[in-house]
Amino acid sequence: MRLSQRRADTLNRRARFLHQHRKDRTTLPCMETGGTQVYAYWKRGEGPVVSVHLDTGEVPDDLITPHGTIMVRVDVNGHRVFEGD
Repeated sequence: MRLSQRRADTLNRRARFLHQHRKDRTTLPCMETGGTQVYAYWKRGEGPVVSVHLDTGEVPDDLITPHGTIMVRVDVNGHRVFEGD
């Protein structure tokens, strides 16, 4: 799958941030974009945690590969640590 710059820009502009709710501590900070959810939060005794959820059922068809997966790339401090689908 080749994602055009125009499509990427559109997805990025539509991204939204969901913060942890003060009254419901089970919620976690989350960014939603393109039907995916990326949680980034602190966990006591462990430090920062990043969790990617691709199974929201809202991912547009044009973002799904012919294999039925979604391409994902993870960078840490500018270094690619994972890429796959």
